[in-house]
Amino acid sequence: MDFLEHAHQHTLIRETLSAAISEQQPLKPADYKSDRLCPTGCWLHGEGARRWAGNHSFLALLEAHREFHLRAGEVAEMAQRGATVEAQRALRNGTPFAYALADLNAAFRRMKTAATVAA
Repeated sequence: MDFLEHAHQHTLIRETLSAAISEQQPLKPADYKSDRLCPTGCWLHGEGARRWAGNHSFLALLEAHREFHLRAGEVAEMAQRGATVEAQRALRNGTPFAYALADLNAAFRRMKTAATVAA
């Protein structure tokens, strides 16, 4: 698994949300809130869990991924309710969403290191 590519894909979610909010496109909060729908989530709850269960780096990545999707879902819910200004603000630095993204990126880097050491 290319952990840095998966980190990049999650960083793009911020841009996707921002564009959808700006253009007032409909969002499905459940799609953002679920940590099992994206390729990373499929790996975390499937092959990754079978291979890395109990590994601290894996468990930290699992939790950071879950928290990120929770926060992304909250932003999508704001936008869906019509609170577009609040939703855009929620994507800025210093917000729970931004902290969750930063934590997720750090967890991806730690998992990459763990996987490299174990290889």
